Amino acid sequence: MEHIPTQPGLRGGGHVVALALGIPVLVSMLALAIVSGTLEMAREFGALTAQLVLTVPALVMIAGAALAGYLSERWGRRAVIVASLLVYAVAGLAGGIAPSLATLVLARVVSGFVGGVLLTSVYAVIGEYFEGTRRESILGLMSTAASVASLALLVAMGLVVESFGWRAPFLLYGAALLLVPSALIGLHRGLSAPGASLRWGPVFARWPLYLLLTAYTIGMYMMVIQGPFLLAAKGIDAPSVIGRYIGLSSLVGALCGVLYGYARRWLDFRGMFIVISLAIGIGLPLAAWAPDGGWIVLSMVVVGLGIGIIEPTVASELLLRTPEPLHDRAMGVNVAAMFLGQFLNPLVIAPLRDGPGILFAFTATGMAYLAGAVLFLLVRGSRKATA
Repeated sequence: MEHIPTQPGLRGGGHVVALALGIPVLVSMLALAIVSGTLEMAREFGALTAQLVLTVPALVMIAGAALAGYLSERWGRRAVIVASLLVYAVAGLAGGIAPSLATLVLARVVSGFVGGVLLTSVYAVIGEYFEGTRRESILGLMSTAASVASLALLVAMGLVVESFGWRAPFLLYGAALLLVPSALIGLHRGLSAPGASLRWGPVFARWPLYLLLTAYTIGMYMMVIQGPFLLAAKGIDAPSVIGRYIGLSSLVGALCGVLYGYARRWLDFRGMFIVISLAIGIGLPLAAWAPDGGWIVLSMVVVGLGIGIIEPTVASELLLRTPEPLHDRAMGVNVAAMFLGQFLNPLVIAPLRDGPGILFAFTATGMAYLAGAVLFLLVRGSRKATA
């Protein structure tokens, strides 16, 4: 294998940007391409089973993310990304024709594993090929790309499900093949840091960031995972309508992702999380008690203000605090933490939804994030006072 060390002058071109924007879209597709069919799937398998089919890739992404660093260190990021794109396409398409629930779950497990590898690897690629404000901008655009795709998927796939059933959206996973040429052309063939001393200590030293990301990802996915049940409780159960409502939060998240690089010039890490906490903390209870469609729209907009900037805020902080040779490992734990939160959402919220009800679940969850906003305000204020 040709070993090419990390070079300070190495810069990402158009193909690297295509990967940076395209891979988050593929990962968002794992849930959002089929979320509009959740209610139909629930009628066939049961509500909790349908939600777990939707979110099981998030759990398996933890394993994929954990192994991504090792795979990249052994074979290089380009080889790992190309192989993962091919497996993603095959497993995704297989889910659409799975003859049984067990086969469907297996296809989702494989898709989730390679999804974790892909997202971890592309974060590390961004850390290698971009720096400074350019890196911040790319991280924000990653979130934007995923949010725009989310909106398009929620709207378009709702119509697809209504016309062809909940299995039809699985055909979309074949789009992963379109990124293979960019990976082959845009990335170098060798290891990123051959011969470097690789240790886990500096990676795990950032455990508060990983824990924070897991906690906030639970809230980030409230609209996607629990939103259909909230809307159904309000008498809105058409897949296309559900897709349009939930897609609004993704649209606002996309706009916030575009502006993320600019926002970081004015707000530090804690300032960003104050904004995130307030947006989710206000938006979720507002969605629960919205009396009509106009208020539901407003709640989706408010939540969207926060969800579009969670991922780039934490990823940027980790890339800054971790040496470049350890970016694969740090981003692996980062992705694992993020998708652990997505997987935990139905398990954490189910007792609230099945007990006091879905309105209470949204209200209580929102109150928890408002408490988080207060804590960040207090910490930020105390740091300024002692500075």
